[in-house]
Amino acid sequence: MTMLPRRNLLKLAAGLPALAAGASALAAAPVAKARTYVLAHGSWHGGWCWRPVADRLQAAGHRVYAPSYTGMGDRAHLLSKDITIDTFVEDLVQVIETQELNDVILVGHSFGGIPITGVADRKPGRLAHLVYFDAIVLESGQNAFSVYPKADADARIAAASKATGGLAVPIPDPLPAAWGFTPGTADHDWVKRRLTAHPLASYTSPLNLKHPIGNGVPRTYIHCTQPELAVLDDSRKLVKSQSGWNWVDIAAPHEAHITHPALLAELLLGLA
Repeated sequence: MTMLPRRNLLKLAAGLPALAAGASALAAAPVAKARTYVLAHGSWHGGWCWRPVADRLQAAGHRVYAPSYTGMGDRAHLLSKDITIDTFVEDLVQVIETQELNDVILVGHSFGGIPITGVADRKPGRLAHLVYFDAIVLESGQNAFSVYPKADADARIAAASKATGGLAVPIPDPLPAAWGFTPGTADHDWVKRRLTAHPLASYTSPLNLKHPIGNGVPRTYIHCTQPELAVLDDSRKLVKSQSGWNWVDIAAPHEAHITHPALLAELLLGLA
C-alpha cells in the first residue's frame, strides 16, 4: 500500500474550505478501488456518530462499518459489569472477521484509539491503515485513566459511583466545550439525544499487548487543534516520541466527524 506523504496530508488538511461540496462532490470522483473502512467511536457515543462521514465515504463508492460497542449506542441494553476494554476490542475483531474484511482502514476516535490498538495487536494482517483521530494511544498494561489527568479520571469514577453504583459513567452535562458544539444548535441536540452511559470498567481495565503499538500497520494521528482536548496530551506526546507515524493537524474541534464531516471524509479518502 502506498502511503500519502506527510506534506501532502498537511496540504490536504489546509484546504478545507474546498471540501464544503460534501458527498455529491465525492460521489462525482471516479473510484479506482473500493476501500473498506471500520469506524470506532469514542466515549458515550455509538456507531450513529459516524453517519455524516460514513454517508460521504459510501457516496464515494466505499464500504463502511460503524459498530457500537457492547453496552453503548444501539447496544446500550447490553450494559453490564462484565464489559472491559477487551470486550470492545473483540467487538471490532468480530465485525472484521464475520464480515470477512481485509485491507481495512481502521479509524478510532478519542477513546476509540484504545480498542483499535488492540485489534492491530491481534489481527494486523486484516488491516491496511490505522487512523487515530484525536485519539488515546496506550502502551501495554495501561488503561485509559493511566493517561487522563487525575482530576478527570477521579471525576468520572465519582460520577459513575453516584449515578450507577459504579457500573457506567453518565453522559457529561453540559457537553465539553472542546467538542465544538454550540448549545441549541441541531448538531448539539442531535448528539445529546443519542449519547449513552459509558461502561466504567472499559476505562479501568488494562490494554495488554503482545506487540508494539500498531504491530507494523501504517498509522496516522489526526490532531484536532481548535481547540485541543487536554485529556489527549499524554497520547500526543507518546506519538511524537515514536518513529513511523504520520501526523496531521486539522483546524477543527474534537468532534470533527460531526462538525466538519466533509473535511474528515476527504482526509480519510486520501490516506490509502
